[in-house]
Amino acid sequence: MAKNASVPQKKTKKKSAQHRKNRTVQARTMSVLKAVCMIAVLLILIIIAAYRFGNITFSSVGDYFSTLISDTKNGDGYPYYFENTSVETVQSIGSDLFVLGDDATFVLDATARKLGYTQHTFSTPVAHSVGGRVLLLDVGENTFRVLSKTKVLYEETFRHKLLTGAIGKDGTVAIASRGESSQSMLTVYNKNHKEVFVWNCAAENIVAVAVSDNGKRAAVSVVGAANGELYSKVHIFDFAYTEPITSFEFDTAVSGVCFLTGNRLLLYGKNVFTVVNDTEKESEEDLSLNTLSNLYADDRHFTAAVLSKYGSSASKIIKAYDRKGNLLFETELSEGVKGISCDNTYVSVLTDSYLYTYNRKGEIVGKSAVEADCLKPITDGKYTYVYAMSGIQCYKSTAFSDEPPEKTVPDTTGAGIA
Repeated sequence: MAKNASVPQKKTKKKSAQHRKNRTVQARTMSVLKAVCMIAVLLILIIIAAYRFGNITFSSVGDYFSTLISDTKNGDGYPYYFENTSVETVQSIGSDLFVLGDDATFVLDATARKLGYTQHTFSTPVAHSVGGRVLLLDVGENTFRVLSKTKVLYEETFRHKLLTGAIGKDGTVAIASRGESSQSMLTVYNKNHKEVFVWNCAAENIVAVAVSDNGKRAAVSVVGAANGELYSKVHIFDFAYTEPITSFEFDTAVSGVCFLTGNRLLLYGKNVFTVVNDTEKESEEDLSLNTLSNLYADDRHFTAAVLSKYGSSASKIIKAYDRKGNLLFETELSEGVKGISCDNTYVSVLTDSYLYTYNRKGEIVGKSAVEADCLKPITDGKYTYVYAMSGIQCYKSTAFSDEPPEKTVPDTTGAGIA
């Protein structure tokens, strides 16, 4: 009897053990599902918060996921040669390259894979890129469009002829155009493509525009003439007010303006290099002997400049500045400079024969031979792209070589320092 009675007990123990095992598996499954749901909700909240208060838009998020999904598809690497496209310029769009042709635009990723090919009929196309977006203008005509890396976000036919424009990190767009009853005018659209600000410039032409990172301010440089003399004025606007919150006047041309960190603004031209903070001048380069010949400001507001020493075309001064416009280093180069570029790690200088890479201390950490048809460098951390008449070449930023690089597919797992 005892033997027979023990059999059901063993079965009961087996069933209990199996039941406990099933419950453990179910509990672990539920824990994983809860964790996944919490992460998903957290990501959604971050995206919504960034969209409302930061510099991320739903278009850039869409681009990110589109790129993530298609990451298994790679291009053939660099060099990338232009086929039947006549190229106007190449510039960075985030960590990729935006190529502006005379009848089309497209983006090349780190593997030279072509994205977002879009045709256009602009007669004088000019592009301004920040982060993951591009403002494309048909200067002298009426049409402009805003693009992401993969598509056209919107296009508009403006009511007046376009002069120039700019786009901010949050998607705010500022358009300078001819005015209806004024010499020129500034019109600003927020990231939702809603007109939020208009300013008429009675007597001068707007030649440069900049938009702050938060999309709440803009700056313009205007040029006019009085008594046979050229002058420039730089106006800074807060969109909460109808008139400039401050203005600066110069007796020479200010050809460019760009926002640095905070409310700092860089004003520059051949004989001007001035940083203003809110309403006051903070620093000013002495350009009485040297002239500014080239300048580049990256999306993080690091700046690199080339000065012609005593106006010479073969003797150059290279300067780099931090996000506040403070000098990081100054060095000299006894070669003509075709172009300069920078990010938060390196400064790239392109001459007729070489691509030089400087670190933030001004030390040369790379020097590579280049082809004679090279036009401009584009710095992207551990790699530097060089745009040439024939195509785009990719160099390791810290390489030393007298030979052109072999076919390159950059490693994107650790480019640059955040």
